Amino acid sequence: MPLQITTTKPIIEMKTTRGQMNIQQPRGEQTIRTTKPKANIKSEKPKVIIDQYQCFAEAGLKNFLDLTKEAAQLGRQKALEAITRIVQDGNRMAMIQKNMPPAIPELAEKNAWDDNLDYNIGLIPKSRPKIEVKGDLKIDWVLGKVDINYKVNKPKINYNPAKVEIYIKQKGSIDVQYVDVKA
Repeated sequence: MPLQITTTKPIIEMKTTRGQMNIQQPRGEQTIRTTKPKANIKSEKPKVIIDQYQCFAEAGLKNFLDLTKEAAQLGRQKALEAITRIVQDGNRMAMIQKNMPPAIPELAEKNAWDDNLDYNIGLIPKSRPKIEVKGDLKIDWVLGKVDINYKVNKPKINYNPAKVEIYIKQKGSIDVQYVDVKA
């Protein structure tokens, strides 16, 4: 059986268009407002006050009121000591007894010498001067301000997608024929 087969290949064609993207980014808008800070300064000049009265008083340099008070107090103390001594001496003289030594030579010897003398070295002044510093510095701050406003602008995007077109340019075919061969 003689058969004749004829085939035609199909032809597929593709057409592509590239995609395209365009992006524009406008700048943001910013505004800044500031208020300057301020400093208010109030000052009182410093004064140094040195009180050396106690140092001078220890060296014997006192004002007339304190010197008078001290002299009066010392006079009173010495007067009381003298009264005490005179009373004791009088009591001793009043003790007239047998076999007692005479009182006047004993009291004369006792009062001739002062055994309570105290020898010592002292440095003056013994105390420190009083030092006081007066003055003032006052600083008041008024803070500044910064106001920032910012507006964001969104990007502008244009997009054309890619395209692919596929089509059949020629269809495939199969042709089968019976050929009669006689001979």
